[in-house]
Amino acid sequence: MRRERDAGRTRWLGVSNVSLAHLEQMAAAHSEPPAFVQNRCFARLGWDREVRRFCRGRGIAYQGFSLLTANPEVLAHPPFVAAAEQFQATPAQLVFAFARALGMIPLTGTSNADHMKQDLASVELKLPEDLVQAIDGIAG
Repeated sequence: MRRERDAGRTRWLGVSNVSLAHLEQMAAAHSEPPAFVQNRCFARLGWDREVRRFCRGRGIAYQGFSLLTANPEVLAHPPFVAAAEQFQATPAQLVFAFARALGMIPLTGTSNADHMKQDLASVELKLPEDLVQAIDGIAG
């Protein structure tokens, strides 16, 4: 993959579905760090907190995917539903705004044009820190 990048056929290299142990192994081997880590992000596992911390400390962009499908318990949690209503946002918009507040790049898997417009509109949603902490603690 590095040869492809060095030949100009790609700009950045990333890894997906990796654990903290995988990233620590790469670092211990003095391997070139990835530009991106892309992981499925479960609330019940702390929103991949340790991997995000590792990435943040090394300037690696963390991309979270399956933020909606992996976390139905968060989307149905009464305080989360109330917050979405308070901010006049869809659950997806609230999750994506939350993810950005944690330093993630949220990835959407939608192919629906209306859902994509809603997802993109979440960029305008700025959440107060106490709400970010409350969502962070709902499941993990």
